[in-house]
Amino acid sequence: MEKMSAGDRYLYIAGIVEGLAHARFVKDNKDTKGRSCIVQWFYDDKATIQKIYEAFERYPGTLPGAVVGALAATKCGA
Repeated sequence: MEKMSAGDRYLYIAGIVEGLAHARFVKDNKDTKGRSCIVQWFYDDKATIQKIYEAFERYPGTLPGAVVGALAATKCGA
């Protein structure tokens, strides 16, 4: 993550979020409520990206997808 430009880092995280949102959609049998929560949490709440960066610093040995997934779950459930 440290070697990526700010733009590349954001796009990488957005890809994780989109993947999580789609996985939630499938898990929820095509109910869009959980997917919408994840998408809104990331794109609409401007504080979310900074919280993600802080969590990456706090848990450096944890895979980015796991960090973002845990944060999304605290906001939108599992």
